[in-house]
Amino acid sequence: MEAESSVFDILAWPVFPDQPWPQAAFIAALLLGLGGLLMLAFPATTGRVIGLEGSQTRPDGIGELRPVGGFLAGYGIATLMFFDQPVLPAALGAAMAVATFARLISLMSDTSASLLNLLLFLVQAIFSVALLAYFPEVVTNELELGVPTELMPQLVFFVFAGLAIVGFLVLFAPRIAMNIAGLWVIADKQGGIASVRSTGGFMLGMGGFGMTIAGSWQSQFVLLLMLCFGIVVALGLSIIGRLLALVLNRGNLIFNIVALLAQAAAIAIVVTYVGGAM
Repeated sequence: MEAESSVFDILAWPVFPDQPWPQAAFIAALLLGLGGLLMLAFPATTGRVIGLEGSQTRPDGIGELRPVGGFLAGYGIATLMFFDQPVLPAALGAAMAVATFARLISLMSDTSASLLNLLLFLVQAIFSVALLAYFPEVVTNELELGVPTELMPQLVFFVFAGLAIVGFLVLFAPRIAMNIAGLWVIADKQGGIASVRSTGGFMLGMGGFGMTIAGSWQSQFVLLLMLCFGIVVALGLSIIGRLLALVLNRGNLIFNIVALLAQAAAIAIVVTYVGGAM
């Protein structure tokens, strides 16, 4: 009964913080969530702003921005819903920190130095600093790291590992990733590749953080449970975005079906773990 009451306490709707630093983190999560919703609803417009469009062979590939935006919006919403749980803003901060680093790599190595990318770099850096204020509350000496030995926590660990691997590939092979997804940079806005690398960095950061928490599932049960809630909401909105892309943008059918199956399998694993744990 004690465990049940603690779960219900966790699900209480949080209020807007009354301290400046948590307020900054709350606003960062809110703005990231809104940005994800804009990407989900208006991929073509968002693509034009950041310098991305559908490739010549797959012009409807711009719809791939919908599931990406859905994931960001979903995790931002989950963070706001359970803001009193530091693992959610900490994970978002870790993801944004790697995304910021990825954009810096692009600014240094790609032809992506532009005023927009410099501004996005600064905004991402500010957001990551604000959100990472919660990092020391989560990653402490009490964490006992390792690959889980029980099946369901182990599968959750591998879900995060898969997210990290995809993020790594997108970060360090952005052109290959764009070709697969049907995206390309706008001719007069070569800086669009920076946003692709940044997206890969976000996925890598989120996946790596999730592996850390999943690896300490015995010592930090509630942390993993709450992080799973966030990932479920993020994956759910991402799936909605992919379905919208299939219907409205009619991108690559095979690619979208494979991605949908992978996302559905991931969300089924995480939901099954959460249901069994509660």
